[in-house]
Formats: sequence, C-alpha cells, structure tokens
Amino acid sequence: MAEAVGIVCHPRIDIGGPPVLEARRRLEQRGFRVWTYCATAEERPGALVDTLDGTRLIVSIGGDGTLLWTAQQAAAAHIPVLGINAGRLGFLTQVQLGEEGKALDRWAAGDFTLQRRALLEARVGDRVFHALNDAVVHKGIEINLIRIVVSVDGQPAGQFDADGVIVSTPTGSTGYGLSLGGPILHPDVGALVYMPLNPHSLFNRPIVLPEQSRIVIRLPKAAAILTCDGQQNAQLQPGAEVQVASGLRVELVQFDGGRNFFDLLRRKLRWGLPLTDGDD
Repeated sequence: MAEAVGIVCHPRIDIGGPPVLEARRRLEQRGFRVWTYCATAEERPGALVDTLDGTRLIVSIGGDGTLLWTAQQAAAAHIPVLGINAGRLGFLTQVQLGEEGKALDRWAAGDFTLQRRALLEARVGDRVFHALNDAVVHKGIEINLIRIVVSVDGQPAGQFDADGVIVSTPTGSTGYGLSLGGPILHPDVGALVYMPLNPHSLFNRPIVLPEQSRIVIRLPKAAAILTCDGQQNAQLQPGAEVQVASGLRVELVQFDGGRNFFDLLRRKLRWGLPLTDGDD
C-alpha cells in the first residue's frame, strides 16, 4: 500500500474546495494516498487512530485550534504535522492558505526541517489527556473562588484561592497564559509555566519550572473542570487530583526562509514594535 498523507480541515473549510483539491492533486501525482477528515469541536483524542496506518504526514488546514487538535492525534503515532493557516491568528501554523501547493512540493522534495514540540500529559485517575498548549483546571461558571493545593515533584508548592490554575508548554506560553500575564517562552526551551488564575493575593506570580517537573493539582473542597487545549475533558469532583507532566512530542514541519519566532511575535502580537502616533 502506498504511503499516505492526511488532510485535517476545520469545519468551515470545504473538503471539496479548491485548496484541498489542489493539495490532493499534487500529492497523488507524487504517488501518495490521500485521506481527508473534518475535525469538529466535539471530536476527542483517538478519533483518527484507525486512519493513521501508513500515514507519513498530516496537513492541518484551519487555525491554531485545528492544529492543536491535529497535534494531539499525530503525536502518539509519531507523524509530523504541517500547519496551513486559514484562520485569524495562525500563530502556530507555518504556511498561509494559498501557499499549500508550494509547501507540499518542498516537503515531498525533502526541503524542510522538523521542530519537536512537547505536549502535556494530564492524568485524572485512569484517564489521560494531552495538550500542546496548556492544561487548565478552572471553576467553570461558578462565582466563588476555589481552593487549589499544588505540589511539584512531591514538594508542597502552595495553596491558592483562585479561579483555577494553568500549566502551559512553551508553545502555549503565547496563548492563554500570555493573556494572564505569563512569560513568553521560546519554543525550543525545555520548561513548563505554572500560574494561578486570578488568585486572591497580591503576590502570586507565574513560575517557570523544569520540563521534567511533575505537578499535582488537588481540589480539597470544590468541584472544577479540566480543559486541555480549549476542550473540556473532565468534570472534577471535590477531592479530585490532576497530575500534569511533560509527555509526548509532536514534530512540526518548518521551512527555511519562513517566519522565525520573533517575526511571529512582531506580526501576530506586535511584540517589540515601537509606539506609534496615529497612523505613522
């Protein structure tokens, strides 16, 4: 059986539309078998497990959310991912929609590199979830703060009355964590960022931890929700415990001459740009 390339699309992307058809044509001309999949918000990890045999590459067409979901599927199978941005921000994607043909030609010719990104592994009992950006324990729609007890590598790391807690990878440091005042980490840094969400304190700040750290989040009294990469994965009852650590790796296809990390920060987040007066 011929090697395959998978194309995972956001629901708003027409699988029968020109971009997907052009990508399929170029790949099939090179002898690849092509499968397509429309990833909806309700999908869960493992949705592609029966599709991945013989797959050499997964192409994600959509925004960052589509790439996050695709990365979760691809990591366990050790399949690289090429992100094509058809969304608004596209911070994690390497190629803009309309450039997918040239990008696939470069990939097929071997003109690319692979960047390894760490995923988080969040355990609740015997259930395991993965996240490329972040794992969040939060109170949901409740008004009151919740008590959170945290330990790192078996050592007490604090008790917090807060809306919740977030653990992010370097990839996720430019996402939800950034909006909470967390640090920006270069994607090649081996680290995790831990921070409480809106803590009832003047002195709690984000902490950057070694990548090999094991973080345990315990809820002594309140219920909460575990959300990984924006998907609500588990309802947590009082007394529940969430164990978070660095887990699988996913490989993202990169091209020489593309946007580097600082280009992305400037273009997408306006980091490092001078203040302007009006339209100047």
